[in-house]
Amino acid sequence: MSKILLVDVRELTQDQRAAIDAAARQRGYRAAFVSSEAEAEAIAPEAEILFSLNAALLPRAPKLKWLCVPFAGVDAYLKPALEDRRDILLSSSSGAYGVTIAEHIVMVTLMLMRRQMEYTEVVRRGGWRRDLPIRAIHGSRIAVLGAGDIGREAAVRLRAFAPASIVGVNRSGRNPGDIFDAVVPVDALDDLLPRVDLLIMALPGTPETRHILDARRLELLPEDAFIVNVGRGSAIDEAALASQLRAGRFAGVALDVFEHEPLPPDDPLRACPRLLITPHVAGNMTLSYTVARIVELFLEDFANYCDGRPLARRVEPGKGY
Repeated sequence: MSKILLVDVRELTQDQRAAIDAAARQRGYRAAFVSSEAEAEAIAPEAEILFSLNAALLPRAPKLKWLCVPFAGVDAYLKPALEDRRDILLSSSSGAYGVTIAEHIVMVTLMLMRRQMEYTEVVRRGGWRRDLPIRAIHGSRIAVLGAGDIGREAAVRLRAFAPASIVGVNRSGRNPGDIFDAVVPVDALDDLLPRVDLLIMALPGTPETRHILDARRLELLPEDAFIVNVGRGSAIDEAALASQLRAGRFAGVALDVFEHEPLPPDDPLRACPRLLITPHVAGNMTLSYTVARIVELFLEDFANYCDGRPLARRVEPGKGY
C-alpha cells in the first residue's frame, strides 16, 4: 500500500500537480490532491506527509511525520498546533517569497516618497496640483531589519536606485553574499535607527521579535523617516505607532501585516495620517512565480526526506524559523 502525501494547496496548476504526482510515485507515495477542507479531513488520518497551510488538519493526522507549509512564516503552526507533536518535522517555503515581497517593498516605498496617496486624493476630488515635495530612494540611508531572503531580495532591487547606503540587521551580524553595505547585529539597532531614512522590516514572528520596534525605538527614528513592514505585525507596537503618527512623526508608513488580521474596522490605525495599509498581500500566492517556486522547494525537500537527508528549510521550533 502506498504511503500518503496529502497536498492541500489549491493554487497549483495541472503541470505542478503532475510534477508532484510523478515525484511521489517514484518514491512509493500516493499524492492525494484535495479541493476542499472536507476532502482533506477525510484523508488526513492516513497521511505521512502534509503539504498544506491548514493547521487544523494536524490533530486529525496521527501518522504525520512531516508538515511542509507553503508560507515563509510558520509561527501560527508552532503553538498550539505542534506544541505536543515534537516528532513531526516542520518545514517552510522560505525562499519562495523574496521576489514578490521585494517588489511590493519597492512599490509602497515609491508611493510614500512620491506622495501618490495624496495625489490620488487630489485628483479624485477634482483638483489638479503638482507641487507636493517628494523624496527619493536615491541618496537615502536604508536599514533592512531582517536580512534573510526577503531582505536580500529587497536590497538587490533598491540598490538600482543608488541609495546612500543599505545596512542589514540580523542576529549574527554576518553579511551573506555582500549584498548589504554593512550588516550589524540586533543589539546595534539603537545606534542605527537615528541615522535611517527608510526602515524596512522583514522579520519572522518570534518571541524575540515581538514589539522590537516599540515606542522607545520609534522615537529613535528621525521624525521624517519612512517605515515599511512586510514581516510580522507583532514586530511593531501598533498603539505606539498610531500615537506617533497622529502626533506628526514620520513622513510615511506602509504596513502589510498586523497583530490581528483582518484588521478590525474600528482599529485606530485605519484613521492614521500618512499610513498606507495593504491587507497582507505582499507575499501571498497570487503571483505565478511564487507558486512555481514553492513547488520547486517542496520537491527539493521531498527528495531530501525520502533519502534521509536533512530538510533544507526545516524550522527549528525553538527559533521559530
